[in-house]
Amino acid sequence: MDPKKNLALNGTIYLLALIGTCVAGLKHWHTLEFICKPLLMIVLSSWFFFNSRRVGDRFTLLIQAGLFFSLIGDVALMFSYVDDFNFLVGLGAFFLAQLCYAFAFAQNIADVGGADGVLVSILIAVAIGTYAFFFAWDLMPSVEDGLELPVIAYVVALSLMGILAGFRFRRTYPRSFWLIFLGALLFICSDSILAYNRFRFPVPWADLWIMITYGAAQFMIAAGALAHVLDPDQLRRKEVLTT
Repeated sequence: MDPKKNLALNGTIYLLALIGTCVAGLKHWHTLEFICKPLLMIVLSSWFFFNSRRVGDRFTLLIQAGLFFSLIGDVALMFSYVDDFNFLVGLGAFFLAQLCYAFAFAQNIADVGGADGVLVSILIAVAIGTYAFFFAWDLMPSVEDGLELPVIAYVVALSLMGILAGFRFRRTYPRSFWLIFLGALLFICSDSILAYNRFRFPVPWADLWIMITYGAAQFMIAAGALAHVLDPDQLRRKEVLTT
C-alpha cells in the first residue's frame, strides 16, 4: 500500500509527534516542540489529502482547509510565550479552521437534506449552546482588555462547529458521525481547558490535557471525514451520477 495513504504508518508518526509535543510542553523543551507540534498537522493533512484527492468535493476541500489553518494556529501558539500577539494570530487561525469544519459539516447536511434524526440534533445543539453561553459568561470577566471580541467570536465558531457536527446525525454513516461528533466535543474540551488555564486559573497538567484532547480531536475529525467520503456505497453512487 502507498505509504502516504497507510493508516498504520501515518498514525504511528502522528502518535509519536503527539507524544513528543506533550513531553516538550511538560519539560518546556522548545526545540522538541518546534519539531513535533507542526508535524502533527503536516502528517494528518498529508494522509487526508492522499486518501481523499480522488473525491475532491467541497466537503473534503473544506476539511483540508481546516487542517491547514490548524497548522498555522499551532505554529503561532508555539510562539505565544515570545509575544502575546502570536496568541491572537493563533486564535484567528483556529477561528478560520473551526469555520472550515463547520461549513464542511453544513455541506454534508445540505447534500443529504431531510428531517431524519433532527430531534436528536436539536437536543445536541441546545446542550452545546447552553454550555457555550455559561462558559463565555464565566470566562469573559477574566479576559484581558482587547481580547473580549476575538474570544467571543472564537467561542461562537467553536460552538457552531460542534452543533453542525451534531446535525450530521442520520445524515451520514454512523462511523463517520461518531468519529466527527466525538472529535468536535474533544476540540471543545481542549479549547475550554486552554481558555480557563490562560484567563481564569491554572489547570493542573493543562499542557498535557490540551494536547491529548486536541490531537485526538483532529485525528477523529479527519478519519470521520474520510469515512464519510470513502464509503464504497457512496463512491459507487458518485460513479453512476458522473457516467
